[in-house]
Amino acid sequence: MKKAVLGRGLKALIPENEEGRIHMISVSEIQPGTHQARKSFNADSITALAETLKQDGIIQPLVVLPSGTGWKLIAGERRLRAAKLAGFKKVPVTIKDTDEASAAFLSLIENLQREDLNPLDEARGIEALMKKFSLTQEAVAERVGKNRSTVANTLRLLKFPEDIVAAIADGKISEGHARALSVIKDPRKRKHIIHRIINEHLSVRETEFLATGRKKIAKTRMASAEIKEIAETLESALSTKVEVHANKKNQGHIKIHFFSSEELDRIIKRLSR
Repeated sequence: MKKAVLGRGLKALIPENEEGRIHMISVSEIQPGTHQARKSFNADSITALAETLKQDGIIQPLVVLPSGTGWKLIAGERRLRAAKLAGFKKVPVTIKDTDEASAAFLSLIENLQREDLNPLDEARGIEALMKKFSLTQEAVAERVGKNRSTVANTLRLLKFPEDIVAAIADGKISEGHARALSVIKDPRKRKHIIHRIINEHLSVRETEFLATGRKKIAKTRMASAEIKEIAETLESALSTKVEVHANKKNQGHIKIHFFSSEELDRIIKRLSR
């Protein structure tokens, strides 16, 4: 495999001479992919997507791999689930004739580049990519277009206590909340604070104060940990290196790095949304 091809995500699944060749295949013939980074599917989100498909149809074809007498899904499981819910008998697909290992690699890469992927699913997908294909954190970061420190922090989610992991999986707390909670050793205290985060909509900083037992002081200077958390959040959202600088008055600037004109265009489009 050429490195340039592997880094292109979904586009690598569709050779240029095959682009535009869309086939209609029965949903009953498509098997779910076995190398899917996304493990949690929000029922309300699938229902909403199904309603959208009823109105507009499936704009982006699914990608499948020949498998026995049927097809194995490489990309598009949310669309497939929504299509079934909407009552579609057939869906548009692009067929990729490749070996199982290449399909598995590209399926994981494609899913990890999704912006709406659950943080825990993203961590599990990165771990699977590293183990199955013997990749380093640096190699995965390069493939999915993220900073290495962002990849490392995402992987740490898998080492957190089960109650924190469950709350992330359910979308009840953020990665920042999880890191703040990870310092608490007492399960009862963690459960109590998780409950407060959900019901009182506590910020990450408020969670940090509760987790460490410190009293909240209004208008205090942002801690270096908080600045780092903001930078990591922005890096994850923009998929590039971000620096955050703040002075004692909590004034400062944000520096967003780009390494090509194409990457700059991508960042601008993401910010304009």
